[in-house]
Amino acid sequence: MSIDDLREQGVLLPEEEWGEHRLETTVPLVPLAVGYLTAVLSLVAMFVGGGGTFTWIGAGTFLVALYALTWMCDRAVLRQRARVRRESGGASDAEAGADGDEGSSGEGALEP
Repeated sequence: MSIDDLREQGVLLPEEEWGEHRLETTVPLVPLAVGYLTAVLSLVAMFVGGGGTFTWIGAGTFLVALYALTWMCDRAVLRQRARVRRESGGASDAEAGADGDEGSSGEGALEP
């Protein structure tokens, strides 16, 4: 995917705003680490389970961890987008999708 494609889709900030915003993660690190550890342990459980009950417990736990990690990271993207819009003097938090109503469809992403 080229920069022009990203620009057309509204993913990139305008060039005059490049380098003006803080870029740091808003993902809570402790829950993120717990989620990753849970995912890894569930993979070990699936391997050790050998197709039995322990395998299915591991598979279920992995799916829950995968959903939780995806949800946490998606919320962090929404918070980052809202912060960039506030710093740009753009939309308010509710309009920027910080409340999660917009989802992660990418519509209007990082537009001023």
